[in-house]
Amino acid sequence: MHCPVCSSENLSDETDYASFDNHARFRDWEPGILQWKDLTIGAERCRICLQCGYLLLLCSAEKLARLKAGRPEV
Repeated sequence: MHCPVCSSENLSDETDYASFDNHARFRDWEPGILQWKDLTIGAERCRICLQCGYLLLLCSAEKLARLKAGRPEV
């Protein structure tokens, strides 16, 4: 893995990341009881580039699998 900004491979170890603001929201992902529900994927892990300080955010394997599977059939 390398930094997308400076291409350095000098990255910190992966660690826990907590923030309420950094997430991606895919609107109308799956049907709910009364309306469509969104799929929200937040960053849960991170690495920091030790060369330029860029913060690389990573989602959980479970959320990534849901995204890769695509929208459920209705």
